[in-house]
This record gives sequence, structure tokens and C-alpha cells, in this order.
Amino acid sequence: MQKKIMALALILLATGCATQEQTASVECGAAGIGIGFLACKLAGGSDATCAAVGGAAGLGAGVLCYNLSAHLDKERQQLAGHENDLDARIKYTKNVNAETAAYNDQLKKQIDATTQHTDALTQQIRQNTVDAQALSKERARQDKMHKDANDQLAAQRKALNYQHDLQAQYPFKDQTLTTELQRQQKLYAQTQSQIDALAAQRQRI
Repeated sequence: MQKKIMALALILLATGCATQEQTASVECGAAGIGIGFLACKLAGGSDATCAAVGGAAGLGAGVLCYNLSAHLDKERQQLAGHENDLDARIKYTKNVNAETAAYNDQLKKQIDATTQHTDALTQQIRQNTVDAQALSKERARQDKMHKDANDQLAAQRKALNYQHDLQAQYPFKDQTLTTELQRQQKLYAQTQSQIDALAAQRQRI
């Protein structure tokens, strides 16, 4: 019976993440940790083992839920041929900022969930109740999440450089565009700060 419940929970996890990816949800990765842990516990797993399983579900799902790089590439393609159109440039920059803000919201939720997960794991490390293999897998998962976040940061940096090139080639002195460009820079800094927070969790284990 427990195995059937576990299978159902994992199906719900997979379905939830697939649906949320299609709708660019910011909830997928954080929710995955809780469902993965629950499914493991229902199957009779220990807290130590299930903490690692929960991390696998949440962190793995988080990488798949929102690919900022792909969204930014799409926005750049849509601007092609309209670079010297002020309205098109403003729309492009607003869309880039909206996509980046959505990504940062997801990243924040992932960090919050990862922090809670790491809190439990560090306690198990102190109590010597987590085995080396599970700990190694958890480190690998967090390394993967950190790499993905850095890849998305690189996409933002590419978008910023593109904006600088556009302003040099087709300069506009417009307050709305200036405000959005400033916001883009702030969002980039926010992503960098959150990546630093993510790295801090990895250092704890």
C-alpha cells in the first residue's frame, strides 16, 4: 500500500512540475522537495535518506522549471529588425525585465527551500545519521543547481551587453527606456546576490 502511495506522490510531482513549467510557474522546484520527501517517508525511508530524496526532487525540478536563457533569446529574436524603433525597444526591455524578475522569484523560492533542506541535513550530519553516499549525491545536486543559476546569470549578462550595443548603435534619450535599462541592471545584481546565497548553502555541507 505504501509503495502505491509513493508512486502516486511521484506522479503528482512529475505532473505538477510539467504543468508549471508550461505556465512558467515559480513554485515547481520548491514544491518538489516537500513531495519528494513525503513519497520517500511513505515508502518507509529514514529521515536521512528522505532528506536527500526530497532535495533531488526539488532541486532537479527547479533546473527544469524556468529556462531564462531561452526566454531571453526569444525576446531578442522578436526584436530583430526593429532595433531602431523606440516602442519596440521599450517593449523588448520590459519583457526582458519581466522574464528576469520571474526567474529571480523562482530562484528565491528554491533558495528558501534549499536552506530548509540543508538545515535538516546539517543536523543529520552532526548526529551522524546520513550516509556518505547520500551526502555526496546531495552535494552534486546543489552543484548542479549552482551551475544552472550561473548559466542563467550569463544569459542576463549577454542581454545587458546587447542593450549596451543597441544604445551605442541606435541611441535613444527616453525616460521610460532609461528606467527599464536601470531596472535590468538591478535585476542582474539581484540574481548575482541570490547565487551567492545559494553557494553559501552548498558550503554548509
